[in-house]
Amino acid sequence: MLRNFLNIALRNLWKHKLFSVINVFGLASGLTVCLLALAHIKGAFDYDTFHPNRDRTYRILTDVVSLENNVSPFATTPQPLGNVLKQQYGFVDETARVVRTYGDFLGNHKRLTVMSFAVDPGFFRIFGFKLAKGLPATQPNTVVLTPETAEKFFGTANPIGKLLQHTELGSLTVTGVLAKQVTKSHLVFDMLIALKESSQSQPANAAWENYFPGHTYVLLKEGTPVDALDKALPAIVSRATQDLHFKKIKGYSFRTQPLNHISPGREELMYGTYEPQIAGLLAEFGVGLVTLLLAAFNYINLTLARSLSRAREVGIRKVSGAVRWQLIGQFMGESVTFSLLALGLAVVMLELVKPMPFVQQWLIGGVKWDWTIWITFILFSIIAGLLAGIVPARILSGFEPAQVLRSQTGLRTLRGISLRKSLIVAQFTISLVAMISLLTMIRQMDYMATGDYGFRRERILTIPTNDVPVQRLTNELNRLAGVERVATSSELLGSQGGNLRWVKRNRSKMDSSLSFMSSVNHQFIPAMNLTLLAGQNLPVSSTDTSGRLVVINEEAVKVFRLGSPQEAVGQSLWLNDSTEVTIAGVVKDFRFTTFHIPIKPLMLRSVPSQFRYVTVSIAAGAETAVLTDIQRVWKRLSPYEPFTGQWYNNFLEELHTHSTDTDFMGLLIGLAFSIAYMGLLGMVTYTTQSRVKEVGIRKVMGAEVRQIIWLLSRDFVRLLLIAGAIALPLGYLGGYAFLVHFAYHVSIGIETLGLCFAVLLVLGSLTIGLRTYRAALANPSDSLRSE
Repeated sequence: MLRNFLNIALRNLWKHKLFSVINVFGLASGLTVCLLALAHIKGAFDYDTFHPNRDRTYRILTDVVSLENNVSPFATTPQPLGNVLKQQYGFVDETARVVRTYGDFLGNHKRLTVMSFAVDPGFFRIFGFKLAKGLPATQPNTVVLTPETAEKFFGTANPIGKLLQHTELGSLTVTGVLAKQVTKSHLVFDMLIALKESSQSQPANAAWENYFPGHTYVLLKEGTPVDALDKALPAIVSRATQDLHFKKIKGYSFRTQPLNHISPGREELMYGTYEPQIAGLLAEFGVGLVTLLLAAFNYINLTLARSLSRAREVGIRKVSGAVRWQLIGQFMGESVTFSLLALGLAVVMLELVKPMPFVQQWLIGGVKWDWTIWITFILFSIIAGLLAGIVPARILSGFEPAQVLRSQTGLRTLRGISLRKSLIVAQFTISLVAMISLLTMIRQMDYMATGDYGFRRERILTIPTNDVPVQRLTNELNRLAGVERVATSSELLGSQGGNLRWVKRNRSKMDSSLSFMSSVNHQFIPAMNLTLLAGQNLPVSSTDTSGRLVVINEEAVKVFRLGSPQEAVGQSLWLNDSTEVTIAGVVKDFRFTTFHIPIKPLMLRSVPSQFRYVTVSIAAGAETAVLTDIQRVWKRLSPYEPFTGQWYNNFLEELHTHSTDTDFMGLLIGLAFSIAYMGLLGMVTYTTQSRVKEVGIRKVMGAEVRQIIWLLSRDFVRLLLIAGAIALPLGYLGGYAFLVHFAYHVSIGIETLGLCFAVLLVLGSLTIGLRTYRAALANPSDSLRSE
């Protein structure tokens, strides 16, 4: 029987080639997206599987109770907890603290910003991060690097024994290079630094007030139940906090989280790590199911559209003695056959999208492609085939042979506002909503890359200084012909905005407000064409003492209630209750951060030790010559390091244009639209074929080609219009849900909604028009010959 079902399925597949291609391609497209989601889900459960003793390793979480009795879970703990557990509880084998560090690192004449953690020596006993060479960083002022970081700093040279410099941590000696990771971990880093002994001593009770400095991991001794640790944690909290008086919270408690339960994340944690979250995985799988649902719609739609010919087949088989369950098995077998063929094509499509950067970074990077994932793919494909075929199977197998063979009416449910029409509307609605959302994202990225920030970006070259002396570099650049100004700064405008600091209007009052801080020299304001509203520019200085004079923006004047810009000049502000600064001038507001946040208070001061970038403004027409001269100067000052200068326009474009994300989303939407249009093509083809005699009669009676085209296509055009009417408001809401995260964003108007709707109509009309035009040109004698 199974062989019979397979033979019939293959025969029908070959007989109706167009419908078979549409169904197989549609199901393959949907399966491709689902397979990516399934691979990512499997990869989420593969996180941290390379660590030894993961069954007795735990991370300590902190549940913080607010004054309103709201509980917020933190992935971090107070820093003394690790030492207390290790020193006072015998069932604890090892503990490790993992503390995030910030700032640039300088090594081998390169200054790089990398992801770094300071860790206890126990880190290398608890976790299974192997070393490719050297020793772990267990001694003070030592560091181990990942292979990628070692290559960035030192190229192909051996990094062991080399030095890295950090502003706060000082000089660090590289003792080892980690082996390349195959499986992902919830801990993502570029280097691991030994936590200093001074920070490991038992701190004062005040250290227990800070519950977010770092993560604490515990390795229990073999045979120790986790209940022992769970019972010890409340006692530790009670002793440590009995003399503390919290101002912003009521208190906190600790709980354990097994290492093998960290990924995928079951809850949103404050100061969390980098494991995938259940909600995100479900959303990805939902996208895959929606795409597969579109393909299933096609299968149902086309199968039901061919109901007339299949109805006769059902009638004959029932007259011959077939029962309903046998017919259902036949149709379900055909559906599974289509699905397995689609799986083969989906695997090919999966191999084509695997190299995409977005796919590698966010979806399948680090996934173990073992037999379990292939079994999952096959089972999922079979289930998808069964679900896609169940509706046609139940409907077609229910035909009564007497009615079908007598009247040949086919499937009555396809008349009027039928199932097939609803499926077509659903397909195009989903595709159009996705297109509007993607176009909104692209327009917002383009707006952030090309919009008006309020500062000069044309003919501006930025140069990271690395370890080249800033003053020497600026002196050399000032001598070049075509250079207008040479400015220095600690940050690049349009990126992160600088460091956030608490600033007080009055030292003795509780009136602190956060302000962004950037260090610039006296050339920066004129070089970037910033407008000075009141006061004067920063003075010329080569020492940090000039940092006592600052220039602020209009927003800072408002936040600190300094009156008008003119009145603000000469007034004082306090940094960290200890440093008094005087306002030298006020600049007009400009967007110095990304468009995610509105304009905030900004303070510009001259602290030469913090300068990291040189910004060169160049005269019109001299860009090429000056760039060549600057590269020559750089080669002379830093002969072993490549020149990494960048035009400001290019910097903003690279910062805000995420082409890998949009490429992948474009691929998904392209698949969705291709499924929808191929389904529409199949329906139009079947409709024109089933009405070929009607077309012949109308032509004989004198109907024109354009009238016949309209007769055959008007129902489908109406469906496109209905889909557009439903999708436009939904697409607007989808686009707005993305834009609401930006303080400054584009609008969703006719340029977005109209363009997407026009694409829908044009492509849909071409799909419908080409098929109906061919049918309208057919010779009526060919279609009426048998009559």
